Amino acid sequence: MELRQLEYFIQICKSGSFTKAKDELGVTQPTLSQQIRVLEDEYNIPLFDRVSRGIEVTEAGRILLNKGNAIMNLLEEARNEIVGRNHKARETISIGCCPAELEYLAPFFMKFHQKHPSILLKIMDVEDVENKVLERTLDIGITAYPLAVPSLISTHLYKQELVLLVHSEHPLANQSSIPFQSLKQIQSVMFREQNKSLIDRYSSFCGFTLKSIIETSSISVLMNWARQGLGAALIPTSLHESMKDDSLRMVKLDGHIPSWDISLIYLQSARRKSAANKFILEMESYVREAEVSQACSGN
Repeated sequence: MELRQLEYFIQICKSGSFTKAKDELGVTQPTLSQQIRVLEDEYNIPLFDRVSRGIEVTEAGRILLNKGNAIMNLLEEARNEIVGRNHKARETISIGCCPAELEYLAPFFMKFHQKHPSILLKIMDVEDVENKVLERTLDIGITAYPLAVPSLISTHLYKQELVLLVHSEHPLANQSSIPFQSLKQIQSVMFREQNKSLIDRYSSFCGFTLKSIIETSSISVLMNWARQGLGAALIPTSLHESMKDDSLRMVKLDGHIPSWDISLIYLQSARRKSAANKFILEMESYVREAEVSQACSGN
């Protein structure tokens, strides 16, 4: 007996006629009749009596109907349990992060996914990371300016600094580093609008004002302009790892350098997702290993 035949038989019993059952099942009446004949031949006994007002289920048919319903119920229970296990196994972590850190941390996200394929990472570009974490819109935030809120746990990840990105034919391309004050002599400097207040503060401290030739929040725009030789771009040093371009050169800044700390934030809660706990521990470990690797390479 095939499961399909059992489904046909049960539907005929529910509908009270072959005509109604075929409409419910979406099959032709000859197909339905043929499958029931196969079923009756297998048990060598009629399952229906044909009467003037339609059909009646025989005693053998009632036995099959009772056991058939039990089988279908068990199959439905099994299906629900399997689907439930899949949903339970595939936890979701929502993470808020700014674009520059997404570039730097992309290898970690890939590594985490490969290690935990059943965990879905929802990574979003968010400005007010702290508030989104407090509102529970995000499970985890990666931010430069964590709020001092008792309900938030903030863990320092790494320090960001600005470096100068120039075209390979730029006059400074062969310099390994320059003093921050030297930027005042460069005509075409570009930087992200998110870093404007920080750069203003540092350049003011050094006695000059640095104005960008463009205002953008896009790292890719800055890099493309530098690639075209249209200016020198101030970008976060962490992007050095992700930059693979022979036409560009990185020039470090000496002295009083614009810098900021990147922190991992999450709610202080005993009910935190197990997947989120794994992410937090492995993120901290990844950053520590990256620091050791950079120190050993001399970067």
